[in-house]
Amino acid sequence: MVNERASLLIVDDERGPAESLRMVFKSSYDVYTAPGGEEALAVLRERPIDVVTLDMRMPGMPGTEVMEHIKRFDPDIEIIVVTGYASLDSAIRGLRHRVFDYVTKPWDVPQISDLVGRAVERRRSTLRARNFRDYFLDNLSHELRTPLNAIMGFSDMLTEQLQPQLSAEHQATFERIQANSQRLLNLIESVLLLNSLEVGDVRCVADAFDLHDVFASARRRFSTLAQEQRLTLVTEAPSHPIEMKSDRKKLKLLLSCLIDNAIKFNQPGESVTLAVRVIDDERTLEIDVIDRGPGISSEDIQDLIQQASAPADPSPAATQVGLGFGLRLASTLARLLGGGLSAHRRVNGGSVFTLRLPRELPEGGSTDYV
Repeated sequence: MVNERASLLIVDDERGPAESLRMVFKSSYDVYTAPGGEEALAVLRERPIDVVTLDMRMPGMPGTEVMEHIKRFDPDIEIIVVTGYASLDSAIRGLRHRVFDYVTKPWDVPQISDLVGRAVERRRSTLRARNFRDYFLDNLSHELRTPLNAIMGFSDMLTEQLQPQLSAEHQATFERIQANSQRLLNLIESVLLLNSLEVGDVRCVADAFDLHDVFASARRRFSTLAQEQRLTLVTEAPSHPIEMKSDRKKLKLLLSCLIDNAIKFNQPGESVTLAVRVIDDERTLEIDVIDRGPGISSEDIQDLIQQASAPADPSPAATQVGLGFGLRLASTLARLLGGGLSAHRRVNGGSVFTLRLPRELPEGGSTDYV
C-alpha cells in the first residue's frame, strides 16, 4: 500500500536554501535533508522517498551523478532540479533520466509547492500502477502454473507407466510435451523475475561451482527442443575445471535465455555454439552464444538487449513471437551478476551474444544495477 503522507528529500549543500525548503514542506510531507550525494544515497537506502529536490552543484559527488544513482536505485522517484547554475549538459541528462522539472534559485514558494505536489501525484500514480501490476502478475502466475503443473505431472506419470508399450514416436511425443511445458513454465517464472529485477527486489546468493556443470545442464535442458528444430548444440570450453563463485541459478537462467533465443531464430540443420574464454588473468569469463540464423543488424540487437523493442525494419527474425523479452532478462541478469551483455551480427549470417562475467561475484552483487 502507498503511504498517505509522502516523503521529500532535499539535497543541497547550502544550509540556508535547504532549511527554507524544509520549513515550506514540513507540515505536508515527511522531509529529510542531505548536504551531499553520499548522504542522499544513504537516506534512500534507509527509508522510502517519493520526491527529491536536487542541487546540481555540490562538493564531492556532482548533482548529475547523484541523479543517475537515484534513478538507478528507483527509476520512478521524481526529481526536481533546484539550481542557480543550469547548463545544457545538465538539461540533457535530466531529460534522459526523466527529471520532473527545473527550478532556478531564488525559487518562488507557490511555484515549487505546486511542482512538488504534482511530482508526488505522479509518483503515487506510478506506485498504484506498479502495485496493480505485481498483483496481476502474481495471480496470473498462479492461474497458469496450476494447469501447467498438472499437464507436466500427468505426462510424466503416463511416460513411466506406459514405458514398455511406447513406440519411439510416442516416446518422442511425450518428450515434446515435457520440453514445451517446461519452456512455458520457465517463461512464466521469467516474467515474474524480470518484474522483481526491475523494482530491485532480487539479490544474488553466491556459491562455488564448475562452469562445465552449468553447460552440461543447459545441454540436457535444450536437447529435445534442439532436436525438434534439427539443430546441433556445440560446446567449446577448456577441458580443465572452470571454477566460479557466483549465483548458479541466475547464471543458468541467463544462459537459458540466450540459448532459447539462439534456437528460436536459427536455421534448421545449423548449430548453436556455447563457447567460453578465460581472460583478465583468469579473473573474468567471456561466454559466446552463437547462432546461424538470418540475423538482424547490430544496432537492432543492442536495442533489443536494452529495451526489448522490436526492430524498426521488418526482417525474418522480426516476425517471430517474443523477440526481445529473453534478451532483456538476460541483460538485466548479467548486470546483476556484475557483468554485461553485448552482441554483434556475424558476417556470414547469424548473431553472437557475448556475456562477460567476473568469476567471483562482487561483494553485494553489481553496484551498477542494485
